[in-house]
Amino acid sequence: MDIDETIPMRLRRAYLTIHRNAQEHFSQFGVTVDQYVLLSVVADEEGVIQSEISRRMASDINTVGAMLKLLEEEKLIRRTRCPDDGRARRVYLTAKGAAMQKKLLKAAEAIHEAIDHCISKSSKEKLLHTLDQICAEMTRPTK
Repeated sequence: MDIDETIPMRLRRAYLTIHRNAQEHFSQFGVTVDQYVLLSVVADEEGVIQSEISRRMASDINTVGAMLKLLEEEKLIRRTRCPDDGRARRVYLTAKGAAMQKKLLKAAEAIHEAIDHCISKSSKEKLLHTLDQICAEMTRPTK
């Protein structure tokens, strides 16, 4: 089987193409696409704990921690200790961070429209379901 024609390689190619395009797009705002995603996760759920950000971003905790440190230095987020679990930290957008996230969200519309243009609504629903199935299957323990 030709590796280029496998599902994993096509998924990789599509993801990396989208990621490179988004990276270039967001660089004009001085952020990476991963920082945009992190800011959006926090905007969706103010006070979210760091481990949940990591899970929702499908990124490792150390990478998220490094991004949070940088975004905190840039005054885009603030972190507080979780009152229920002193080891956990809750993450909030600052006013500057909320303004930046709104600006980035608006800028992301062009990327979302370009992707939506490539696929019909019914195909999109089927694709999203299939991607969810792949994630569920690939996270099951191997026997």
